[in-house]
Amino acid sequence: MIQLTAIVKGTASTVLTGRTLDEAAESCRDRFGNRFEGFAPMPLEVEAGIRWIEYRERRTTRVDLEAWLSGLDEADERAARDIFNSKRSR
Repeated sequence: MIQLTAIVKGTASTVLTGRTLDEAAESCRDRFGNRFEGFAPMPLEVEAGIRWIEYRERRTTRVDLEAWLSGLDEADERAARDIFNSKRSR
């Protein structure tokens, strides 16, 4: 279960989901319509953890994971890869 903070018409709203980030956003758009403005920024550690869970549960591909990593700056990419490596060894 993932806890996210959705921004709905300028107000923070807690959302719990067992889905991927994309599915959670789609669900919020369905529920709140145009009032849904997106999710509050997440710390890198949280987002990397979510992405790793999605990958391990085969809800996203290695290609998608690498695409997300390539969109980060160099320091964040290294930190995210370190997080993935620490989770892999568990």
